[in-house]
Amino acid sequence: MPSEFDSYVQDYKAIIDRGAALTGETFEYFIELRVDTLAGELAATGAGAPLRILDFGCGIGATEKILRDRFPAASIHGVDASAESVKAADSMGLRDVTFHFSKSERLPFEDGAFDLVYSNGTFHHIDHGKHPAVFAELRRVLRPGGHLFVFENNPLNPLSVRAMRQNPFDAGTKMLLPWYLRRLVRSALLTARAPKYYVFYPKQLKRLRWSERYLRSVPLGAQYYVWGTKGA
Repeated sequence: MPSEFDSYVQDYKAIIDRGAALTGETFEYFIELRVDTLAGELAATGAGAPLRILDFGCGIGATEKILRDRFPAASIHGVDASAESVKAADSMGLRDVTFHFSKSERLPFEDGAFDLVYSNGTFHHIDHGKHPAVFAELRRVLRPGGHLFVFENNPLNPLSVRAMRQNPFDAGTKMLLPWYLRRLVRSALLTARAPKYYVFYPKQLKRLRWSERYLRSVPLGAQYYVWGTKGA
């Protein structure tokens, strides 16, 4: 979460929309898809709705709008190392949502503070040598039985690779292989499910999207996620 994001605050959504044009979808579509995906995974386990949520790498706070609607009873926190992004997020005035600017290696939260930690597209911006320490910190702020969902673009999908190469704030970053990310989750002593893949069809073929739930193990989706759970 480097501070160079400060210079992209005004253009962030437009840049993401340009990258998403290959699919015919928008910035908001992918946020809703991720939130609906994790909510469905949690519901399938019989877990109750999370009451305290952390968005690690919250950026301009667009995800918090969707989380606020999807989990109306939750207290939501977002943290980011871009001061300007946090200012933009805070200006939305969302109910029971608090944004934090922090570059510290230690998150400004107590042990076991959250039921759910969400992160999207953040770890390819963090020096890979720091990844184990960051995951250990995310584990620290999860309560026993809490869940971590990390979403990333899939380096096995050529269109995802192309989109990131054309994205100015992804310049010089290194994409995370799915099994590397799973290994990081395991190294933090979390139970890590196998990576799952999604975004197989563009909007023009959306009538086929019903089949994506059967393709989660096929490593060709444009994006993927790893789900970890802290032992009780």
